[in-house]
Amino acid sequence: MKVHEIMNRSVTTCHPEEPISVIINKFNLFNISGMPVAEKKRPVGMITYRDIYTFLPPPEEMCREDPEVLKEKFATPVRRIMTKKVIACSPATPVDEAARLMVEHHVNRLPVVDRDRIVGIVTRWDIIKALAET
Repeated sequence: MKVHEIMNRSVTTCHPEEPISVIINKFNLFNISGMPVAEKKRPVGMITYRDIYTFLPPPEEMCREDPEVLKEKFATPVRRIMTKKVIACSPATPVDEAARLMVEHHVNRLPVVDRDRIVGIVTRWDIIKALAET
């Protein structure tokens, strides 16, 4: 089985200059916890809920934070906190190889890239679902 058979072709991405506040809204709107950061469909990074959670003060401390500091943090462009090394695969990558990449690099999603452009995304859930259906 190849990645193109199980990948999601509808990929939510963001631009490196989008503020953290917009990324949080996208996570909530699309019920996702991470996405590729792209310029003209070319992957330049990855952003996850964990990256944002690590960057922002813990929820229980937010009310004690200076409002101006918080405002600046939420306005921070995603490029400043994204993971710059993109672990990706191609549509022709075998699913077991994609799973190996996820385990080896401790990631839960891989952008699927063809000719340096994002054409899909495969998540750990996609792989589990495909294995359960076979």
